[in-house]
Amino acid sequence: MESYDNIKIIVDTREQQPWDFEFHETAMSKLDTGDYSVEGLEDILCIERKKSVSEIANNIVEKRYKDWTKRMAKFKYKFIMLEFDLDQVYRYPRIPDVPKRLWDKIKVSPKFIIKCLIELQIYYDIQVIFCGDHENAQNLALSIMKKVYQNESKN
Repeated sequence: MESYDNIKIIVDTREQQPWDFEFHETAMSKLDTGDYSVEGLEDILCIERKKSVSEIANNIVEKRYKDWTKRMAKFKYKFIMLEFDLDQVYRYPRIPDVPKRLWDKIKVSPKFIIKCLIELQIYYDIQVIFCGDHENAQNLALSIMKKVYQNESKN
């Protein structure tokens, strides 16, 4: 069986603190949609990373959100890797990374965030994965990239 450990991971140039894929070659390149892909599969594999509930809460109210979801929906393989768990969404904004002084000022509710995440899956067929933390998200993303590469190499 052929090994797919030698994939070259493409990291979007706008990714400020990229995942560290030890033992794998990476290259910084501008991706029109998403944060990560695999060399040669940039048109069919899109992995978007969200570091916090605050990040996704901010994104879903931006004007460009609809355009982003429509672009992402066109990919054959599309994933949003959440570096937090569902419990943090339900507790938002009363979570450690949001200053207490802002809790009453934030208008995005947990119910709205959940609605948007469900819509991504139902209307756009985007896989939304709650990974719990940074390390799980990174490891799962690598597994996805290898599996997609393996699957596409068969064709």
